[in-house]
Amino acid sequence: MSSPSLSARAQQRALAAAQRARRVPGANLVLRILRDLAVNDVTDRSMTLAAQAFTSVLPIVILLTALPSHTVITKALSGLGIDPDSVDFVKSDPGSITTIGIFAALMTIAGATSLSRALGRMYVSIWQVTKLPISGWWRWVVVIFALPVGVVAQGFAAPLHTLTVTGWTIGGYGPIGVGLEVLATFLIWATMWTALPRLLVSSQVPMRLMALNGAVTGVFITVLLVGSRVFLPAILGETTRHYGTLGVVFVAISWLFFFAAIVVVCAIVVHSAVCDEGTVGSWLRPRVGTPRPFPRRVNDTFDEFFGTDGRTPARSTEP
Repeated sequence: MSSPSLSARAQQRALAAAQRARRVPGANLVLRILRDLAVNDVTDRSMTLAAQAFTSVLPIVILLTALPSHTVITKALSGLGIDPDSVDFVKSDPGSITTIGIFAALMTIAGATSLSRALGRMYVSIWQVTKLPISGWWRWVVVIFALPVGVVAQGFAAPLHTLTVTGWTIGGYGPIGVGLEVLATFLIWATMWTALPRLLVSSQVPMRLMALNGAVTGVFITVLLVGSRVFLPAILGETTRHYGTLGVVFVAISWLFFFAAIVVVCAIVVHSAVCDEGTVGSWLRPRVGTPRPFPRRVNDTFDEFFGTDGRTPARSTEP
């Protein structure tokens, strides 16, 4: 009998090494997360969400600044370090809402919901739940207006770092104020990424699991925002010096890509951890629950697009 070929021996050794690696505590979970990250194409999803955010949220902010009173937006932009006097869209004339017109406003909102729909598709795919029917279109509108609300809230939280009890600060930053700003930032975005996915998938994912996803996402977005406060001004100044206004666009898209990547990766990791068959998954599932998809509608196209609640079972086609 001939000896095994070189490739066969290499395959056997690889399988043996994989079996030994799986015996390491947590190895199965790590492998599952890596597999899910690869399958869900994080880069493509993140870039799609970043581009949609760039073309969706900004028009909504412009629309809001066309309202007769936009001082809240102005104060929020000031808190984020944006000089309102240098941004044209905060100089809108109070009567410009008439110029824009109701039709144009509705078209702006309809176009901006592309981000909501992209987020919905992302969560449906990652959490393996049923896509909600088109009768839930109002959820897209709420989501697209909720994101600017989060930005405004962050703008009001930004000046908290100046608070101090003892009067002792470092470069205008008080230790207590910094802690309050970090806590406020976490609460804003943890709440945001608990509520928004809930709107987009409804009760198919338990609220406790949504809260876990929101908390994990909020932690990493807080890290991103704190890091942005430290490093972004220098990066933006250098990029603007070399590329002018185009450099601002590059930086904005890159920053939105990292923001979107956090949202996507956190959703994948939380789902992987909950579905893990090992110790982590066994501990999490009784405490946060698991996704439970609504029954899929498999009937005609009319029902798929104009269904009422997404729960109704398909009509029987048998005589």
